[in-house]
Amino acid sequence: MMVRFSLLVLSVAILALTNTGCDSSQPEANASSPSSSEAAQKIALISITSDPNTDLQEVNMGLTFAGFCVDEGYDVNIFLNVKGVHLATNDFSDEIAFLSHSPLKEQLKALNGRGVQVHVCPVCMGDFEIEADEIIEEAFVTDKPKLFGKLGSDTIVFTY
Repeated sequence: MMVRFSLLVLSVAILALTNTGCDSSQPEANASSPSSSEAAQKIALISITSDPNTDLQEVNMGLTFAGFCVDEGYDVNIFLNVKGVHLATNDFSDEIAFLSHSPLKEQLKALNGRGVQVHVCPVCMGDFEIEADEIIEEAFVTDKPKLFGKLGSDTIVFTY
C-alpha cells in the first residue's frame, strides 16, 4: 500500500513540474505557430439521401451547403447514398433544377471542379441495380476505406 501511495505522489509531482514549465524537454509555444486544431484540415461530409427526382429542394440545399463549406475552406466530400445515388447517374436528367437554381447535376459537376469528391454508395447502387459504368465521371463508386479515410474527429456531417 505504501509503495502505491509513493508512486502516486511521485506521478503527481512529475505532472505538476511538467505543467509548470520545469520540463525542459518541451519546446516553448510559439505565438505565431497555429495550434494543432487550427493546423488540422476542416472536413465536411455532406450526405445526400433524398431522391433528386422528387426531393429537389433537399438535394439543392445539400449541394448549396457543400459550396458554402468549400467557400469556408473545408475539405468537402459528398456521399450520395440511399436514393441520392440517382443524381450521379448518366440517366439522371441534366435539366432537373429546383426553382431558379442551376440544375442539380450541373451543381454537382461544378462542386467536383472545385475539389469536392463525390462518393457514391455501392450498396445503394446495388439496391437500384445501378452499375459502375452508369456513374458520371465527376463521381466514383466509393468503398469503406475511401469514405472512412475522409472522416476525422473534427468532421462535420450534414444530411439532406
